[in-house]
Amino acid sequence: MTLIQQVREDIAKTKAALIRKWARNGPYENFGQKEVRALQNKYAKQIFDGDYIWNVIIDFDDWCMNYTGQ
Repeated sequence: MTLIQQVREDIAKTKAALIRKWARNGPYENFGQKEVRALQNKYAKQIFDGDYIWNVIIDFDDWCMNYTGQ
C-alpha cells in the first residue's frame, strides 16, 4: 500500500467514526479537529515531503468544518 493510500484509508475510517459520533451525540464545537491534528502528527514527516498528502488532510479538515450530518 502506498503512503497516500494509507492516508486515504485512515481518513475514511476516521470519517466513519465521526459520522457515528455525530449521529450519537449531535454536533459540537471543533468537530473533528482532534482527529485532524492526530493525522497531521502521524504523517508530519511525510507532509513535508509532499504537498499532496498535506492537501488530502486539509480537505478532510474542510469536510469536518462543513459537515452537517448529511
